[in-house]
Order: sequence, then C-alpha cells, then structure tokens
Amino acid sequence: MPEEFTRFLTLFDRLVRYSDDWVARMDAGKMDWAPIENDSTRFGTRVSRITVRSLLIHTVLAERNWVRAIPACESGGVIPLPNDPAAAARFDGTDLRATALALHEENLAALGRYTPAELGKKVHFVGREWSGMGLLWGMYAHRAFHVGNIDIYLRQSDVVGPEFFEFNPAIMA
Repeated sequence: MPEEFTRFLTLFDRLVRYSDDWVARMDAGKMDWAPIENDSTRFGTRVSRITVRSLLIHTVLAERNWVRAIPACESGGVIPLPNDPAAAARFDGTDLRATALALHEENLAALGRYTPAELGKKVHFVGREWSGMGLLWGMYAHRAFHVGNIDIYLRQSDVVGPEFFEFNPAIMA
C-alpha cells in the first residue's frame, strides 16, 4: 500500500479514538442539548438540530458512506450523500460511544481491503472531483471539523475539551 494511505490509517484511527475523549467528557444529560438554535447553527438541510449526539452520528454515518462508496463507485462516478437507515438505527437505544466505535472498527476493516487503484480513481462528491485518497483526507478533515463543534459545546457547558494534538500513543505517523 502507498505510504500515504498507511499514514492516513494511523492518523484517522487516532483522530476517531481521540474524538471519543471529547464525547466522553460531555455530561450525559447534555448529549441532546443544543445551546443555540437558530438558522446559523444548521449544517445544510439534512442536519437541522445540532447536538453532540447528532454531530457524532452524522460524522460516523458520513464516514461509513465514504468508506463503502469509494471502492463501489465507478471511476468518474458520483459518491452519494449518506443515506443508510439501517446503520442509523444501530444508534437507537444503544450506547452512543460504543456504537460509534463499533462502526469505526467496521470502517477500518473495509479500509484494509482497499487497493491502490481505488485510492487513485477519480470520483465526484458534492460537485467536486476527488481521488479516492483525497476523499479519505476530506473525511479526516470532516471529522476534525465536527470535533471542533463538539469542543465548542463542551466549553459552553463549562467543560474543557482535551488538547487537540495530544493523540495517543505519542508517536505519530
């Protein structure tokens, strides 16, 4: 596998596990809390009420979509927006963090089956052309963006989030 992909897998896995530290710090009673509810706090038309729970579920389901869609998409094809009711239903009545981490493990297994051709193929998502590898880095950035949103919610509920670059283990990719 290309060195970039190996580095991506390490960094992505660490970011996902580290973002769990943010969610773990949120008071359970505030997982569905929205400190501000107005038009400026909506993420497009699909996510209208932003809570820590909805941010985490949105992020996990988007990752599942991208990880599965890249290999399945024809070169030059369009990656669909996330729409997986069965995966979304896995969060119903379960431990949010445990379910998110279980889905992450499934993503890592799927990523382990990627080929260099899948990483290099051109795909389209939201009107932009990406290589498979480029869209995976976009997925990483998407997670980091929403970790920042969760950090804001923590701070608004008087909890300090972890320092961003203090991933574990200390040796990075």
